[in-house]
Amino acid sequence: MSSERQLDDTNNPWWGEHIHRYEEASRIIGTENRVILDIACGTGFGSNYLAGIGHTVVGADISKDAIDECNNKYHSDRLVYKVIDGLNIPYENEHFDVVVSFETIEHTTEFKKMLQEFKRVIKQNGMVIISTPNILINSPKGVIVNPYHTQEWTYKQLEQILKDVFNEVKIVGQKYSRYQGVSKFNYKLGNMLEQLMYRRGVRKLPISFQDRVMKMTIQKPMYPTKEDFCMVSDVESISQCKTFFAICRK
Repeated sequence: MSSERQLDDTNNPWWGEHIHRYEEASRIIGTENRVILDIACGTGFGSNYLAGIGHTVVGADISKDAIDECNNKYHSDRLVYKVIDGLNIPYENEHFDVVVSFETIEHTTEFKKMLQEFKRVIKQNGMVIISTPNILINSPKGVIVNPYHTQEWTYKQLEQILKDVFNEVKIVGQKYSRYQGVSKFNYKLGNMLEQLMYRRGVRKLPISFQDRVMKMTIQKPMYPTKEDFCMVSDVESISQCKTFFAICRK
């Protein structure tokens, strides 16, 4: 399984969508202390976030370097980081209340075995919360674009894969909603500026300059924040989202 880790840095194009997923997961999990496995935790910011709101968390990743970095950076009585392979989780059956695993199952051809492992280690009334890319948006020509991904799925394909493992499956879409409700002019202007700033060469301009340009025109920073995303639940809208977000129960 190859790695594609989100940097623990708020000043990058992907931070907003990543932390939005953890906030959505926390809303679903609730405020009561839960024992959570965050598998493929990467740089560990999400595990730390969940522990910080009162849960007991094991942040797990297959990379020892990643886990060493996590242990050096984050310290909490509610949080521990361990080197763990998601295909062979070293915990007994029904140990965790929740397994969280974002942008993981697309990285291994043994994704079915991984999902079975997630199911095995959650309690009878527990849940598995995952996210994974929508192939129609991320790889529209049907050929996987991301070199770290071994496969991606459509909504219907993912739904069937999850229903083969779990008795209850709910899939929503993580929508980029930055321009929702704005005028057509501001939508076109903002989208044009974003595309321009992300172009090779232009994107090397200082982020402070890019921020100034965006804020002067659409009152938004260059990089999306967590407020620029929302979850949608109707199938047509989900199918147009870049990322699927699924809640699964035994």
